[in-house]
Amino acid sequence: MKKLTSSEASPWKAVLFLSLGFLLFFQLVSDFIESVYTFGLLGTEIPPEMVSIVVFFTPALLLFFKQKLPLRTVYWLAGAAAIMRALELALPPGGKMLAAAAGVGLLLIMFPLILAHTRHDGVFNGLNIGAGVTTAVTISILMRTMGAGSDISLLFPRIGWLTSGLLLAAILVLLPTSVPAGFDVEPRRPGFLQVTALSIGFMNALLVLYFAFTSPTVLARWSGTDYRLILLTLGIALCVYFALLTNGRTLHISSKLLIFWNALFILSGTAAILINQTAFPAESSAYPLYQAVVPWGLQIPLFIMLLLSPVILIDFTVLTGEFAVRQPSMRQLAGGFNIAAFVFLLVVLAQVFTTVYDYIPVIGPWFRDQFWLVFLVAGLGLTLPMLAVRRPDLTGANPVLRILLFPLVLSCMLISVVIAVVQEPAPVVPAGSGQLRVLTYNLQQGYDQHGERAYLEQLEVIRGQNPDIVGLQESDVARFSGGNADIVRTIAEGLNMYAYYGPKTVSGTFGIALLSRYPLENPRTFFMFSSGEQTASITAEVTVGGIRYHVLVTHLGNGGPIIQQQQVLAALEGKRNVVAMGDFNFKPSTEQFALTTQTLESAWVLAGEPAAPGLDTTDLIDHIFVSPGMAVKSAEYIVADVSDHPGLVVEIGP
Repeated sequence: MKKLTSSEASPWKAVLFLSLGFLLFFQLVSDFIESVYTFGLLGTEIPPEMVSIVVFFTPALLLFFKQKLPLRTVYWLAGAAAIMRALELALPPGGKMLAAAAGVGLLLIMFPLILAHTRHDGVFNGLNIGAGVTTAVTISILMRTMGAGSDISLLFPRIGWLTSGLLLAAILVLLPTSVPAGFDVEPRRPGFLQVTALSIGFMNALLVLYFAFTSPTVLARWSGTDYRLILLTLGIALCVYFALLTNGRTLHISSKLLIFWNALFILSGTAAILINQTAFPAESSAYPLYQAVVPWGLQIPLFIMLLLSPVILIDFTVLTGEFAVRQPSMRQLAGGFNIAAFVFLLVVLAQVFTTVYDYIPVIGPWFRDQFWLVFLVAGLGLTLPMLAVRRPDLTGANPVLRILLFPLVLSCMLISVVIAVVQEPAPVVPAGSGQLRVLTYNLQQGYDQHGERAYLEQLEVIRGQNPDIVGLQESDVARFSGGNADIVRTIAEGLNMYAYYGPKTVSGTFGIALLSRYPLENPRTFFMFSSGEQTASITAEVTVGGIRYHVLVTHLGNGGPIIQQQQVLAALEGKRNVVAMGDFNFKPSTEQFALTTQTLESAWVLAGEPAAPGLDTTDLIDHIFVSPGMAVKSAEYIVADVSDHPGLVVEIGP
């Protein structure tokens, strides 16, 4: 390996700092948005939206400084943000939200300060900053893959403390080092609108990366495509890009070609969403409406988008280089980043609203079925500022990037693919006698009754029941509101079960899933009519001991609308050996329950209505229904503080 000289050591330290700093930003933004959603989920009195607004306006503090602050300030801000991340991993939900908010706010101040010190001939140049964000993305992908879709540092906080500690160590190494800032002889004097456009482009590059690429399970859940194939394609694209960027020569690309590349990326991504999205008719007679099965050939736009995705990193590098050329004032950067951070916030809220629109007064319904539009707006926020760049500059690489960082990027992606392959569930199908242990569980989006993330705790409760088939409700995956995590993947891998996640996330439907030790045959998703939040059901067939069971998982809307249950029953009409489970949102005394028991029977009633300690049995809304004549050997409601709903486990005999 080439020995690093003292002049090359400073750039190496700076890029390591940037890599960990951008990784910290992706983590803190994810944790903060998730914490805000958790408070809304728990119905707390704290108005988290107010906290959000304050956090995303922290760059305004820089308006008080006419001259740029010393580079040392950047390191202190990053160090404080790292401490906030370490703290929030150990705090309860309220403290977590505030610590994550503080960390995001500190980094939003840090970014314009870094750009104030960006120079072509300094260690903080466009290439090094772009390399830092590329490395951060690949480390994030690795940590998400290790955590089965979740950032592993949230499942095991010690890993989060380790990454925060590494950033603090990098800062301590950098602080006593004299880092040359470099200078440009004739800076262009930008106007405020130009600085604002560049700032919006900078923040939207980070936004689009967070939208789908720092957690590739998002892309897999958009389309129902194999996660391993998504990882492999994205890994190839990122590694080829980084190899070209660090090959020691200038990477030439014209402005027109870059705009064309951006346009193709946006169009292919928007098309990938629209192809997988379901159009919901207004007429109730059109339901139950089955989610279309998309042929492989129609998923081509998704893979085109993956292969084109390095354009995000190229845009980011070029835009960062423009700050070095134009050298805006401190106050211009403060104002530009204020607006850019606010745009970032608006797009985040818009993406969340595409799922929770029914809970947002007045403006919420406008976001129904608009997932594609949110992606398009985020892409345009990245692309349009590129029109201000006349000569994209990707100046030849520092050899440190080639010697040290490219192997790191390559290793992260290779290890991610290997882990995804190894962790893919491969159940050993038991020699069934026709008996089944069936569990239905509403997971409250993976949070316990105190608002703490409880993925592993919920997994242990389910594992303790030794089920053959599991139906999950309120199990949303790959959404901003849940930190772009994947609780279904976590539980499926933990139980080593086959899994089918019903509604694709682009449909804006709350999540349900079906897990099984036995192969799932003909899994399908259908939607029920809804005038508010969209609801769905999963159907599949499972063969055990020669008996073919028809399994359904559902989650009806608030109050268990009778029209939705009528459509569920219509989908089951004529089926034999039915096992229908879920959060039906209706009680045993309701008309919906009476309607259901005209054709199916309550497994809990068949088992003799056994005692359910800690529960008012008149308020039960989580049920398992079976075909008449099926033998139910036992039924038990499981009460645990890992969710606000009880689980129901039923043993069914032939």
